[in-house]
Amino acid sequence: MKKIIYIVLFIPLVLSSQYYTGQKVFKSKFPPEIKDSSQDTYIEIINSNTDIIVAVRNIKSDRVIQHAYIKARQSYKFKNIPVGTYVCNYMWTDRNGKRYFNKDDKSLAFKTNEVGGYVITMQKTTSGNLTQSSISEDEFFN
Repeated sequence: MKKIIYIVLFIPLVLSSQYYTGQKVFKSKFPPEIKDSSQDTYIEIINSNTDIIVAVRNIKSDRVIQHAYIKARQSYKFKNIPVGTYVCNYMWTDRNGKRYFNKDDKSLAFKTNEVGGYVITMQKTTSGNLTQSSISEDEFFN
């Protein structure tokens, strides 16, 4: 009987500690989100086989406007991107617990009254059309 009670109590703890796609895991480290409901714009991330955290950073203000945790093989759409120019910063952890930080080398521009957006497909490749550079943990969070 003790074994059954232990398993029943343990399962909710395991499930509640799991992250989900769209979760704002670093809400306390980034400023409040910025969205512009008059802009029908987006950046969609289609993830590969590794969980990642994506932070959308405004180049001019150097401020993260939105961020989200994205599970492996899932996608997430950052919506209502304000007018401006942005880059995506990425953080992921390998199976040994080492954290990696990167940013896109190309920017994504959004104009007034623009409709639509960008789709970024994450995949391991040597000849993709969007290159990334390594950044420090401080650059990711600041």
